[in-house]
Amino acid sequence: MPEIKKLLCSLLAAGVMGCITLPGQAAERRVNDEKVTARVPIVIEADEINFSDSTGDMFAKGNVVIVQDKAQVAGNLIRGNSKKNEVWIDGEAIFRQPGMNLTGSAARYNYATKNGTMKAAKGQVDRQFVTGQNMTMQPDELVLYNGTVTKCPAKKPDYHMSAGKIEVWPGDHMVAYNVKLWVKDTVILSLPKYQVSLKKDSSDSDPFPKVGYNSSLGLKIKEHIELPVGDKVSFFTDQAYYSKVGYRPVYGVVDREKNYEIGVVQGHFVDGDDNWIKKEPEFSLKFNKRRLGKLPVEYTFGTSYGKWTDSTKSSWHQATGVYFSGLPIKMSKNTVFNLGTGFENIRESYDDSSVNRYRYDATMTTKWAPKFSTVLGYHYVSDTTSIFEYDKIDLNRELDAGFNWKIDKMNGFSYKQAYNMHTNHVYYEDFTWHHDLHCWDAALTYRKYHDGAAHKLKLDISVKRF
Repeated sequence: MPEIKKLLCSLLAAGVMGCITLPGQAAERRVNDEKVTARVPIVIEADEINFSDSTGDMFAKGNVVIVQDKAQVAGNLIRGNSKKNEVWIDGEAIFRQPGMNLTGSAARYNYATKNGTMKAAKGQVDRQFVTGQNMTMQPDELVLYNGTVTKCPAKKPDYHMSAGKIEVWPGDHMVAYNVKLWVKDTVILSLPKYQVSLKKDSSDSDPFPKVGYNSSLGLKIKEHIELPVGDKVSFFTDQAYYSKVGYRPVYGVVDREKNYEIGVVQGHFVDGDDNWIKKEPEFSLKFNKRRLGKLPVEYTFGTSYGKWTDSTKSSWHQATGVYFSGLPIKMSKNTVFNLGTGFENIRESYDDSSVNRYRYDATMTTKWAPKFSTVLGYHYVSDTTSIFEYDKIDLNRELDAGFNWKIDKMNGFSYKQAYNMHTNHVYYEDFTWHHDLHCWDAALTYRKYHDGAAHKLKLDISVKRF
């Protein structure tokens, strides 16, 4: 076989190649733009390489890999021109970088403008498996035309979303147009536009139905539908039905700005203890987590006001609070310690009450083995007084202890114990079996109370999150 050749060049040293930056690298590129451009070289490996100094034309054949930092462009035959800052791949093309692995054909990429195109694209972006008849790339965005998205890794996924156009900002958010939601070969919902956050800490819900069982509420089916009316404003609804309590919908509108979120909701809400409240309506303002100056501390602030109604009373409920959380402290290679503290004021028109509530939280997580970790936490709340059972804090001094065990690729088991430090008794225990249904996640939890309350059984089945 021909000897593998390498061509090492940088923008300043040889003027042959610029810097390849695929979508998703934009944040890092903006921070270190000058350093990356000047110092990070491009390496071309192939069985055969031909290059013309006069025309700038480049031809590489056989196991071609172009590497710049953590980004790779690969193919069997790649042509390019250093004067035009472009490469062409007529056959199979591969684009790789952390969090992205895409394969397609007929690819074009300009490493000066960071723009490119590809046909018959497929692969993985963040946690999503994507396809597109055509794809365009920009420094921080991918656009798929006549494409699909799913979290299911199967060759023929149990569920997926198809759309005429899908805009993906890796690690940030995704917007799709002319959307159809599929379960197997059946369309279950069509939407003109759909938007979802791709951030790891996002609480956005998937558009696919969730099913489950709760010993208090019965069988459950719930679906979140969101309709954007602009870049930041969306109407949404949670359609939920429980066999023991009936239809319990929620409707609302939300405006998600860069630093804050404002919204209004109306409908039925249930907490983790199966207590219900009806908000009719409730307005809320929540600021996103921000760093407190140069300190290793982040904080959030929020306020809400609305009419709350349960089975016996109604009250105009106002809640305002701030919470400070320290950045995770690494006690050792496998142990992380988290601290937090906050203040909240709750006002009720029903009895003209005003409750000031201080809280402190400390949690330590230790990973003892690749498949086994433990959690130990202490939580203090100064005042648990509330006229509603919904979202009422049960314990003012609580010690949590538990573990997570990944039994095998498909199964896991977790245990949690909540200990009442005021009475020195165990409050409840949770035993949860986790099962990977390939395209779906299932969790079966048995909660055993030690205060005389009825034990509970809960089963949740949901698609793997976008």
